[in-house]
Amino acid sequence: MEASVLTFASLDERIEAQPEHPSYQIMPTRSVRWGNALVAVSGISALLLGKIAANEPWVVFVLLALLAVEIGGLIVVITAQLPSLTLTFANQRREYAETLDFDLPHHDSLVAWLRSFPRTRLQTMSSFATHRVERFRTKLPLMTGGIERLGALPVVAALVVQFKDMQWPPHPSWTQIILFTGLMLFYWLCLPMLSQRFRLELHDALLKKALEANASS
Repeated sequence: MEASVLTFASLDERIEAQPEHPSYQIMPTRSVRWGNALVAVSGISALLLGKIAANEPWVVFVLLALLAVEIGGLIVVITAQLPSLTLTFANQRREYAETLDFDLPHHDSLVAWLRSFPRTRLQTMSSFATHRVERFRTKLPLMTGGIERLGALPVVAALVVQFKDMQWPPHPSWTQIILFTGLMLFYWLCLPMLSQRFRLELHDALLKKALEANASS
């Protein structure tokens, strides 16, 4: 049923209903989920066991077993993702061009749907969306810094600093464990905020495109 009044909720619902190119499917397969779980559980177990029972003679054997499980989980993840990898620049460019061809008609349909609503409503929502985008761009760096530009680099850097002097078996301090866990948690909490900003920017762009199309017609 078509919405009689345009709202951000109805626009977002319309965007979510658009089909996605298969290359955009980021939900991990069952194998990837199991592999990630094995890596996470075995890694955390090794850290905690190395801290709690470091002096026990059997700990070394258990840690080796956990390391084997962690490597096995990593192999499962890599193997499950290999078929979807495009290893050449030409393949990547071709796949990206295919996604553009796939997305264009759906983008045009969204703009056409927005144009069916009164211009005053489009202007009101566009002005508000632009205002909120600017606020997001101003406030978000205070929380996340440059995380959207650095990607996973902060986590990689933390891993290097965390384990560069580590000996086997591992003996991390409780401070290191807490700080590393906190960093990972903070990193993942920032990702939804970035997702919200990207969606708001899409709202803003679509509303502006609809207004421009109405003005030129």
